[in-house]
Amino acid sequence: MIVHFLKHGSSRQIIFYGLIIIISTYSNLFSQSVNGFVRESSSGEPISYANVFLSNTVLGAATTRDGYFVLSDIPPGKYVINVTMIGYSIFKEDIEINDSTSLRLDIRLKEEAIKASEVIVTAERQKFERAIESSQISLDLREINSAPAFIEPDVFRTLQMLPGVQASSDFSSALYVRGSTPDQNLIMLDGIAIYNPYHLGGIFSTFNTDAIKEADFHAGGFPARYGGRMGAILNIINREGNVNEIKGAANISLISSKILLEGPVPKYKGMKGSWMISGRRTYFDRIIKALKIPLNKNEDGSNNYFEFPYYFYDYQLKANLDINANHRLTYSRFYGDDVLYYDFDETDNYSDSNVNVKQDFQFGIDWPWGNKTNGLTWRWIMSPELISKTFISNSYYRFNFNLGFDQKNTYTYSDSAIAVFQNIDYSVFDKINDNTIETEITWKADDRHEITGGFQFKDVSYDLGIGIGIETQDTVFNFSPLNLKNKTRETSLYVQDKISYSDKLKLQLGFRATDYNLHNKIYMDPRIGIKYHYNSDLALKLNWGIYHQFLTTANNQDENLRLVELWMGIPADKDASVSQHFISGIEYMSPKNIFYRLELYNKSFDNLLTVKQDNPNTIEEGTSDSTINEFWDTKGNSWGVEFLLKKSSGKINGWLGYTYAEANYYNEPSGWHHPNFDRTHTVNIVANYDLTPEIQTNFGLTMSSGNPYTKIMGRVYDWQQSLDSDTYWYPVDSYIIGDKNTERYNDYFRIDIGMTRKKGNLFGVNYDTYWQIMNVTRHLNILSYAYRTKIDPLTGNRTGVERRAIPMFPLIITFGIKFDF
Repeated sequence: MIVHFLKHGSSRQIIFYGLIIIISTYSNLFSQSVNGFVRESSSGEPISYANVFLSNTVLGAATTRDGYFVLSDIPPGKYVINVTMIGYSIFKEDIEINDSTSLRLDIRLKEEAIKASEVIVTAERQKFERAIESSQISLDLREINSAPAFIEPDVFRTLQMLPGVQASSDFSSALYVRGSTPDQNLIMLDGIAIYNPYHLGGIFSTFNTDAIKEADFHAGGFPARYGGRMGAILNIINREGNVNEIKGAANISLISSKILLEGPVPKYKGMKGSWMISGRRTYFDRIIKALKIPLNKNEDGSNNYFEFPYYFYDYQLKANLDINANHRLTYSRFYGDDVLYYDFDETDNYSDSNVNVKQDFQFGIDWPWGNKTNGLTWRWIMSPELISKTFISNSYYRFNFNLGFDQKNTYTYSDSAIAVFQNIDYSVFDKINDNTIETEITWKADDRHEITGGFQFKDVSYDLGIGIGIETQDTVFNFSPLNLKNKTRETSLYVQDKISYSDKLKLQLGFRATDYNLHNKIYMDPRIGIKYHYNSDLALKLNWGIYHQFLTTANNQDENLRLVELWMGIPADKDASVSQHFISGIEYMSPKNIFYRLELYNKSFDNLLTVKQDNPNTIEEGTSDSTINEFWDTKGNSWGVEFLLKKSSGKINGWLGYTYAEANYYNEPSGWHHPNFDRTHTVNIVANYDLTPEIQTNFGLTMSSGNPYTKIMGRVYDWQQSLDSDTYWYPVDSYIIGDKNTERYNDYFRIDIGMTRKKGNLFGVNYDTYWQIMNVTRHLNILSYAYRTKIDPLTGNRTGVERRAIPMFPLIITFGIKFDF
């Protein structure tokens, strides 16, 4: 990867870093500034969006996600620097600025209750005042844990409670954002792309919430630094680790156990740092094994015990090393696996007067899938106003499904023995190997300009295929009906200028250019953001942009349950998928720090690839013409109105969201139709209430229109002619189905409640206990319908088609306990 970078990217690299050196030199010669980091005193974690300002001046700034701030162009003199953040004590310190040096500070804030009159600004207000992008929201660990959870808190489940984000069903944590499918979302962990971020067939995300510091989510209109996707952006930022002492936490729920450890890196020659590691594993398989539930007897008389065939595990690691005040290295790793293994072995014997027959039958499933990532980031503070981040990463995803049937019959006669056997092996595999290197430069040119630019090289190898092997005593047959291998490369350059023309008007102009190696063209993605402050509490926003995507999934779009994503690069004979976003909105931050947002969006999609599916008019029983290597060219559009009310502090906090949305897709066989995840109306409410200092309750409500489905109108009984058999006519039994997705399931409704009791103590270890109840009202939400032929019990004649609803989550009660040590 690096050899390729040096060979093909050296000229761009020289020009790029030449500009950096010139800018850095200019910044060092003419700038007097105060800069540094704001961190928690107890752990050393960076504090985002803290307010930093100099008393009796107009000079101020907010800290970045890294906790970094810079106040530039300060006249020489003596000042008092102030740092405020809700939940922390106010920091004040006398400083002095001279003509030739910049002052670097490392500020620690102590957690402390602050009187309301002393709270100058909160993180929510800082985001409101400074963010130009529409449709962006950041959730911290407290907010991720605020929604009632299925078994345990999950960041994807919490995001599904936001406006514009929809779920296909209770059994999926995948994110359908504003008419986009999950494969159109860029999911990252510490900046590393994750290709299948789910456990247990999508019910859980792969991210352990205990390790998360913040989830940065863009539902649309995202900035130029993000490319290669056209739906939404989710970047999960893990905690950095405690720089002061070794601490830990453990969590035991009904399905899994989790542990987190963090602590400082030993200081050496001025270098210091921190580390964090967390791990999780389900244990149903271990519990079932320990219970020793007997199934039957083996031939030798021993018991055959039931074994649970599935488990998943994951772990996350992050380590930071501050080489000196200006250079930091950060290593991030994730490893997660789902393992489904089941085998069945049965032997049967019988005999008559002529022959003894021994039947051996074996059946097995070996199905592992998961992700492995490694990333290394070098942050270089070239000057107080100029920061470079260089990032190298590898993301590896593999899915390998193996199914085997082995059957052997041995016939023993008085004078001979004959063995007849048949072995069938079936496999589906998908492997992705993503190697990425990128550099991003952020230059605060002055108080009104913040320029960001960078380049990215992404090499991705795809290996998708199907293998079938059949062996008998006479023949051996191996067949590969699908074998798709390709290697893609995306070379991207981007630049963005965040301009403050005045206190009222702000612009964000961005441009991204991408060279995709399978296509002989450069893809251009311009992006524009405008924000106008009508007053200090009310702002208008407008965002527009073009977004290209260079990969897709080979999954059936109409799947109600999607266990895994089957990825592939956009082929050379297909154009890159493209979407255009147009978003307008109004935001209001009340004096009591209650945030209101109303947005209108419109998105278009073109050059989508939809896997060819079953015949849209009739489906014969036992037949299918589905494939995963032939596609319909598809286009689409979506639009909607979203409202969000969010209260982040106080005894009662949470949010209310409403979405009116419509999505339409078009391809040749189906015409214009709603995709199966489209929901017209959606209302979400998430609320937390501190009943006492020790008891916290939470509440979640979701109401929405039903998902679309294709109605089965009836059955046809007919005869068809076959000239290849002795019987020229044979009966055909098939369904008649209506137009695609013109019917909808009943409206969706679910209420979840939870309670957490804090400050317990067991043998000197603090612990919290929590309870969750899902679907309190036991409302029947329909996943799909199962159809079968209706038969008259008296005559035995077929009289039509009857259907049965397949439900989603019933009433579910879960509990768990969390320890801190």
